[in-house]
Amino acid sequence: MLLTIARRIGVFAATLVAASIITFLMLSILPGNAARVALGIDATEAQVIAQEKLMGLDRPLYAQFFDWFGNLAIGDFGTSTVSGQEIGPQIGDALAITGVLVISSVILALLFAIPMGILSAVRQNKADGVIISGISQIGISIPGFLFGILLVALFAVKLKWLPAGGWDSPGEDFVGFLEHLILPAIALGSVQGAVLSRYVRSSVLEVMREDFLRTARAKGLTPNRALMRHGLRNAAIPVMTVLGLQIASLLIGAVVIERVFAIPGLGSLLLDKVALRDLPSIQGIVMVLVALVLLLNLLIDIAYTIVDPRLRSAS
Repeated sequence: MLLTIARRIGVFAATLVAASIITFLMLSILPGNAARVALGIDATEAQVIAQEKLMGLDRPLYAQFFDWFGNLAIGDFGTSTVSGQEIGPQIGDALAITGVLVISSVILALLFAIPMGILSAVRQNKADGVIISGISQIGISIPGFLFGILLVALFAVKLKWLPAGGWDSPGEDFVGFLEHLILPAIALGSVQGAVLSRYVRSSVLEVMREDFLRTARAKGLTPNRALMRHGLRNAAIPVMTVLGLQIASLLIGAVVIERVFAIPGLGSLLLDKVALRDLPSIQGIVMVLVALVLLLNLLIDIAYTIVDPRLRSAS
């Protein structure tokens, strides 16, 4: 198993390097000049050339990449070409907010998906099972940003129970922090919960048809007890893979939800930097998002290896 985990980590590192090369090249070939952006539109050609030399943009592309990647490896994201401020602290502050939002959304999604998915599978031919399945279908069909707007219209504008947007630090105002977190977390987690519940349902249904569960029932266990004792662990294996992909999509979905609720997270920071054509900041934010998605996939692969004995024996 350790060899399998080491191999997964090696693939993660190689993929991260490949992704960094692609990210650097794609953003480097975009139209525009970072030196001119830094100096403004009134800069003369001589000033732009001098700024390019100062920023190292006159060197070969591979040399620029090695410098950029080497600095990233030690946590140095460089400075913004627009504001001149350090990029790392900005990304760190925004990432902390996005992390809280994504983790809260995952918890909400799991709290909905696991019991609802199991219940809709166990009671697939009953009225409540069909209703739960229908609710999941409706949840999948509504985009997260649209659901967020509906939540704002109902709970912020009409009922005035919760704020429509913004963000409070939990250290300064914990109640305000929770009030600002509830609606965006529901908007972001609802669609993922609905999707995940469908996978939980199909996985549980598949396990319920397995021979080992029939054997457990033949030994005297009730269907529910047999499922709880022997079925859910097997049903969780494919769901874990989907959960990893769901969390990755949550990171991307947070870009839109943060904009809807005016949350100063990583997504909002990325959109602001794109509007300002702040290339070093964009490269840093994109690489953080890529690294997080790859890291999540690595963790899911390792958990999958630990839980599934077939993978351990295969390795």
